[in-house]
Amino acid sequence: MSIRFKLIISYILLVFISFSIIGVFFNLMIRDFLINEARQNLIRQGSVIQRLYNGRISTPEALQSIRYMPRFWVGGRILDGDLIVVDLNGNIVYSSRQNPFGGGNRIEYAILDKITKEGSYNSIKIGNTDVVAAVFPIISNLNGKVIGSIVMYTLVKGIKIASLQIVGVLLKGILLSGIVSLIIGYFLSKSISAPIAKLTEVVEKIKDKKFGEKVNIKSDGEIKLLADAFNDMSVELRNYYTSQRRFLQNASHELKTPLMSIQGYAEGIKDGVIEKDDIPKSLDIIIDESKRLRDIVNDLMYLTKIETHQEGMKKHKEYVKDIFEECIEKIMPQLNKKNIKISLSGDDAAISCDRKKLMQAFMNILSNGLRYAKTSIEIEIKKRKEYAEVKIKNDGRKFTDEELKNMFERFFKGDEGETGLGLAITKAIIEWHDGTIEAFNTDDGVCFLIKLNVV
Repeated sequence: MSIRFKLIISYILLVFISFSIIGVFFNLMIRDFLINEARQNLIRQGSVIQRLYNGRISTPEALQSIRYMPRFWVGGRILDGDLIVVDLNGNIVYSSRQNPFGGGNRIEYAILDKITKEGSYNSIKIGNTDVVAAVFPIISNLNGKVIGSIVMYTLVKGIKIASLQIVGVLLKGILLSGIVSLIIGYFLSKSISAPIAKLTEVVEKIKDKKFGEKVNIKSDGEIKLLADAFNDMSVELRNYYTSQRRFLQNASHELKTPLMSIQGYAEGIKDGVIEKDDIPKSLDIIIDESKRLRDIVNDLMYLTKIETHQEGMKKHKEYVKDIFEECIEKIMPQLNKKNIKISLSGDDAAISCDRKKLMQAFMNILSNGLRYAKTSIEIEIKKRKEYAEVKIKNDGRKFTDEELKNMFERFFKGDEGETGLGLAITKAIIEWHDGTIEAFNTDDGVCFLIKLNVV
């Protein structure tokens, strides 16, 4: 079952249940309202009749002079009211309707007490008939005693008909609203399901390693955010896939070279092709290539551990300038040998870091500078509000566009590079410390810019 179909069914059920509940409550509320309105009308008209006849009719026979046929509006509809006059014994002295309750000219004893007491009733049964009634006493002007009652009433049946007519109009409005809601729901479900269908289509293509397709969503909201996140993920997957392929190619090439050297010299010694005097030299080459191979494998394993956070990190509060001073001390013999001057200036900044690993990252950059610098290496530290900014400059040759683009990739080597993993390890360490690193050319040479969060 498609998500669109599920949405439409859910929307139909929601509309049906909501409108059913509304309809039931409306029916009950309207009925109660109309009954109350009818009762109020009966009270108003009954009060007028009571004022007219109290004190002017002194005998039960005189009560028959009352002639009145009440009418009133209820819910926009004219309802006919009725009137009966009863004496204290329950005899119907006057009725606007012949034999109103099927009981002849007497009121049943069971309800006599109720309809001879002043008051109003939302619903009572007189005989087998449900009525809304208002009862008013008739007081004699001779002795001030109650001699009977005027009972104003209207049939509940008429109120129900008025209620049904109003509910019918409301139901038509609800039905129309329901149809409009379903139409809106149809297009709404389409606006949700269409992007999801597009996402599914692109997922199938990505599964087949077709990363060029993008999901274009014109609407705003969560679906748009999902599509944008998916597109970003697609780009990351493409970059990762490309990086992995390049890594495998480069790794194969880097490992193949020393292995071929080792194999060649080993076979030469075995087959007697290499002269006896040259065997020690050949063995030295085998040892050197084996060490190089070991270094490549160790660097790869170390880089993988850092990138996957498998390598443990012990962070402490350290000062950037203090770490660089130790780095400079370590490379000072090489600086003196190449007659390269080094300077350390700027602010000091406290950071939370693994000193040993961060020192390795700095040493990789300084070693890179040693290979290319002509006369000087400059280290400048600036403390910003939220981070420490470190610039490591040297006056060596400028980077090519290809070097700027790929220098932090695995196995990418410059002219005098070794394994091509040093700067990749440096970047992984910096990013592990939630920092950033970039490289660019300057007027006098090149610069590495590092940003690390301060504490």
